[in-house]
Amino acid sequence: ETQYSVRAFPLGGFVSVAGMDEIADEEKGEVVPLERRYTSKPAWAKIATIAAGPLMNIVFAIVVSAIIVGVSGRLIPIVGKPMPGSSAEMVGLKGGDEIWAVDNLPIYNQGQFIQLIASSQDESIKLKVKREHEFLEFVVTPKFYEELGRPIIGVDELTYKEVPLGFFGVIKGGWDNTRIMVVTLFRGLRAMITGKVEADVAGPVGMVQMIGETASVMEEDFLIGLLNVLYLAVFLSVNFAILNLLPVPVLDGGWILLILIELIRGKPLTEKQKAIAQMTGLAFIAGLFLFATYSDFSRLGWLDNILEK
Repeated sequence: ETQYSVRAFPLGGFVSVAGMDEIADEEKGEVVPLERRYTSKPAWAKIATIAAGPLMNIVFAIVVSAIIVGVSGRLIPIVGKPMPGSSAEMVGLKGGDEIWAVDNLPIYNQGQFIQLIASSQDESIKLKVKREHEFLEFVVTPKFYEELGRPIIGVDELTYKEVPLGFFGVIKGGWDNTRIMVVTLFRGLRAMITGKVEADVAGPVGMVQMIGETASVMEEDFLIGLLNVLYLAVFLSVNFAILNLLPVPVLDGGWILLILIELIRGKPLTEKQKAIAQMTGLAFIAGLFLFATYSDFSRLGWLDNILEK
């Protein structure tokens, strides 16, 4: 009864549920019993069906993140020394301090440590630090560092120690890594909306560039390259999940919004109303796509070259 297919560009996936688009179903000549159609289901079943896609994106991210942690292990950053006059020095961080978590999010590698601090956008963060045999908490406010183009707390000569992980530690690592990615994504979106950072969205050109850079690393070191490929898969999966839940018609979040509107109204929307909502959402997505492509061209310097010609 279910038709499966592989498309020309097998990125992501979709499910066409009988009854979600009555007009398209009629054009295809598909006949499905009324009781099995999307429109005959209660609101909770509709929401569960729609939310299943983003949920599986998150599950996929957790599983792949666990594989990454299982291979690479957990690396805890150790402070060499705080930079003079830095935020780290002001709150009392010392050489030899081990930084185990930022804002209650466990650290597993150098990239996460830098990412969580940078995404704070000058807001105070909480550090869980191990000094000798005692765990301490420090509240520190990162400062923007012009040379790096991001906020830092000012720790120098960082080294890392590997912490062994058992089976359940690896599973927890997959969950923690995914949580960190979700948190930093929301922080980034909030910073763009509030104007704290310039809107910088990767479009199709940027995606191809990221994949190309990841593949080039694979040629030099297969294991590191493979881990980068897996990390990119997690990054894209989390982004698809969160962005797909935005309340924009044509996205999953938009469908859920329409269901909630129908619940409040006490009656279903007409096909015309749904079509207007979808066209509005489609226009928004098209605008975002064009903006992302513009950002790609601008970031790569192609726009300047075109204008000069």
